[in-house]
Amino acid sequence: MSKLKDFEDVSLYTMEPERRNQLLKTGRECVVNWATRDGWPVGVMHIYFWHHERFWVTCTEQRKRVAALRRSPRSSVVVAFPEEQTITAKTMATVHSGDGPHADWLYPSLAKRVLQEQPPEVQEQGVPGFVARLASESRVIIELEPVQWITFDGRRVKAHAAGDWTPGEPWSEPAPHPVSG
Repeated sequence: MSKLKDFEDVSLYTMEPERRNQLLKTGRECVVNWATRDGWPVGVMHIYFWHHERFWVTCTEQRKRVAALRRSPRSSVVVAFPEEQTITAKTMATVHSGDGPHADWLYPSLAKRVLQEQPPEVQEQGVPGFVARLASESRVIIELEPVQWITFDGRRVKAHAAGDWTPGEPWSEPAPHPVSG
């Protein structure tokens, strides 16, 4: 097996689509990026939900990103995971009404994902209470459809540096670390 000599070509350390999808299903936060009217790239953190091979986020209509994404839907999403695993997607954005059919599944899905971390008074209201807080006339849902992927798996860099794996060979997912308690 060859060992890593330099970091000139990190495109060797990508992940398979199955691993990418597995991570995206478990992820929680992403950066959504777009271009301002004068061409500056800007990004903000969003809680997202991965559904039907797309990123779904929500915000209120007055956010500048809504007008920007309607004007120019070219965008990107970046998600980071433990062990230097990152996923970037070039995306095309579609802004939907916040009270349409997507709200019926997205709002409860987001509520279930974040409810346990909310203050007790919010938790007491459960999923219906959280959904009611999201529902407003100014809310929109942004669908971000990937058109190209850029992935990086830092675990592969480490395995290559240690001589335990060579790019081009099949990758085996490491066994999960046991949880000590």
